[in-house]
Amino acid sequence: MVDRRQFIKAAGATGVAGMAGLSGCMGGGGGTTVSILTWTGYDAVNDQVEESLDDVELDVSVADGSANMFSTVNAGGGEEYDIVIPNNEYVPRFIDAELAAPMDMDVMTNFDSLYGTFQSAAEGQFGDGDEIYGLPVQFGWYAYGYDSSVLPEDHEHSYEVLFSEEYEGVDLSGSITLYDGYYKAIMATGLALGYTEAFEGDTVSFSDEQLTTIEETLTEFKPNLLGFVHDEETLTQDYQNGNVAVSYANRSTHVGIMNEVDDVEFSQPAEEELTWFEGAVVTAGSSNKEAAFQVLNEYIDPETGAALSENRNIMNTSQAAMDNIEAESLQIEPGVLEGMIPFKPAERDDMWIEMFERVKNA
Repeated sequence: MVDRRQFIKAAGATGVAGMAGLSGCMGGGGGTTVSILTWTGYDAVNDQVEESLDDVELDVSVADGSANMFSTVNAGGGEEYDIVIPNNEYVPRFIDAELAAPMDMDVMTNFDSLYGTFQSAAEGQFGDGDEIYGLPVQFGWYAYGYDSSVLPEDHEHSYEVLFSEEYEGVDLSGSITLYDGYYKAIMATGLALGYTEAFEGDTVSFSDEQLTTIEETLTEFKPNLLGFVHDEETLTQDYQNGNVAVSYANRSTHVGIMNEVDDVEFSQPAEEELTWFEGAVVTAGSSNKEAAFQVLNEYIDPETGAALSENRNIMNTSQAAMDNIEAESLQIEPGVLEGMIPFKPAERDDMWIEMFERVKNA
């Protein structure tokens, strides 16, 4: 039997598209097999979902990022995969390409338990005014973590710390990391520079002058960085070894670090924060739509949703699920979501990529 998860990682979108029809033969039990293309960790609650839904089996495959998910479904994989769960900025691409089915709100009985922020996001970013085509499932946001034994907790919380050799009397030279990815690094720099108006439309649209200033800021400050880092293991080791004092990355990455390093805290800066959420779509080509929506409803169920979050160290979009979570590192105040900026596609994306490469090679 082919291990589809390993196949996806090895073969990418083109290879996955060639696997069409495989999920139907993998059910084996006579029930409905719901095939899901998503991130790591979703299979942790397979048993709970299958116990809740009679005659439904889950077949979870892992893709290497949202772009891979979109290209897979766009190349014909929508008939193989019933559910795809990319990051939120990719869901409009599924909608525009007519690859997403409208949500069956009669089945989605847990929708009203979503935080208001995510109900609005579903109706806005995932909707067309009449129908909703995606479900926010899990979420996080980007800001900075810091070593509280170096930078006191009562410091003025601001993105300015990311571009300061010294901050409130603390020497930070060579002990700051920025996210190793063009999209997050450029957006964080834009927020630090106060370019909030660029985030107001359907895309993130910095002007030519703003992009020039962002590039100059990153290039000029680069010698003072420890480096561009995004993975949890490396950052954990850097904190443990006393190499890093401030790091800009995903909150879920910092949650993992906080579980290993006592002095690490996560900041809520004065400026706006960038939030991402995984937006689940049922594919237009699915032949198991009703069962697929039942599965999505389980992912935001108070008990199953809580278990999913605890297994992945990522918050759930359902407040009812979050109320069932005991892990202190996952606790949030609902008010923290107010004013957050959802991830959006970058206008002139290719220009961003080229700019970040110049920064890294400078």
